[in-house]
Amino acid sequence: MPRAKRSVKSTPRKIAWTGNRPPMKHSDFFIGCEFFTETGRYRCTDVGTRTIAAIRLDLDQDPSWYNGPPYGIVESVFDEYDFEGCEKAPKRRSFDDSGRSSIVTVPRFPKPAA
Repeated sequence: MPRAKRSVKSTPRKIAWTGNRPPMKHSDFFIGCEFFTETGRYRCTDVGTRTIAAIRLDLDQDPSWYNGPPYGIVESVFDEYDFEGCEKAPKRRSFDDSGRSSIVTVPRFPKPAA
């Protein structure tokens, strides 16, 4: 009798800028590629001769803001000196919500003494 496959639940982990991956070069950028900087995850929207333009990807904003051009959020410009601080992002995105269990809620008004 064949055994049923069990699904293994992996622990979510945060993948972010580490400073340990090799820096990106101008030739690594293309429209639509995603990369990390110290400030977060970005998506390349334009590649120029010596610069690139990118939008920051935040998980808490409306996804329609990322459709463009024109974009509903600010585009940042990275020049050739900024490429050293950019790292390629993994193809699979992950979201770290492991801290949700440690959130402490405090009642707004104390309960009256009985």
